Amino acid sequence: MLSQTYPKDKVSVIIVDGGSSDGTVETCRRMLQDAGLASYEIIVQKSTIPEARNTCISRADGEYILFWDSDIIMRPDSLEKLVRASSTGMDILSADVKFTRITNFSEGWSLLETYSAKALDRVEKAPAVTMSATLIRRSVAENVKFDPDLTLYEDMDFCMRAARQGYTIAVHRGVVAVDLNPTSEPSSDIFTGKPLHELTRGLRKKARAKIYALSPDNGLKGFLKYAVKTRRHGFYLGYTVVLPLLAYSILAGNLLLTIPPAAYILGYASYQIKSRGLRQGLKVLALSFLVGLPLSLLMLYYAAKNSLRYISGRVSWKN
Repeated sequence: MLSQTYPKDKVSVIIVDGGSSDGTVETCRRMLQDAGLASYEIIVQKSTIPEARNTCISRADGEYILFWDSDIIMRPDSLEKLVRASSTGMDILSADVKFTRITNFSEGWSLLETYSAKALDRVEKAPAVTMSATLIRRSVAENVKFDPDLTLYEDMDFCMRAARQGYTIAVHRGVVAVDLNPTSEPSSDIFTGKPLHELTRGLRKKARAKIYALSPDNGLKGFLKYAVKTRRHGFYLGYTVVLPLLAYSILAGNLLLTIPPAAYILGYASYQIKSRGLRQGLKVLALSFLVGLPLSLLMLYYAAKNSLRYISGRVSWKN
């Protein structure tokens, strides 16, 4: 952030720390106090991601608000390019975020240069964007807030509600942001580090937002393409067959019939334990039942609902 070419005396930095214990607050204060910024503020309060983003909105007073997550790196001219492009009419403008897995930070900087060299300097409209490296007009933030119930996909929900109010959303392909993730952390869309009550909170809203963000075709076709691509949600939906079959085979005393569903579950458990260790692997298995399955069913429901609405609209129009 401090390496940006955009005039620092026009930038106010607000940092919301959710309770880190690694010296983040002290390091940030030391770096910001002599950086020549218009102002800076460090807020330490236990909060979820949407709550922290709303705190930033309530404290910001500039024409634009830039969300820059702690695991994001961008080139020095990125903020300047985003502001320039936003002045042409974009209300919510994200950098082109690249999710990466790295073993060290130098690898991350190298990837940033590689991606940036191939970037096309154009702005593309999108149904939704992540908020990890995103510029928002203050007028948008005054009318749309992040839903505190959404401990996941809060950015998708924000975009969905902003779009319904007529705000434009886009991605600047010429501004690359690299999302740094250590290779030592296995990927998951359940976010296993969060407590269960946060994962299940607002699950219906999360599913609706996720479906909205999949593609312009946010119906069954879009969901099925996504399920095939990621494999996770397809696997979770498999539980709708596996669990009843396992229960029936146990109640019927048919040991042979228990083999397929047991192999389905144990195979997943074995993979997760190998990747994460016994404790975390079993936790992921439990969360796949408690979070993954209901989330996938709700996503399927909203996708089907959108498809039926589209078909109904076409029939009404033809009639």
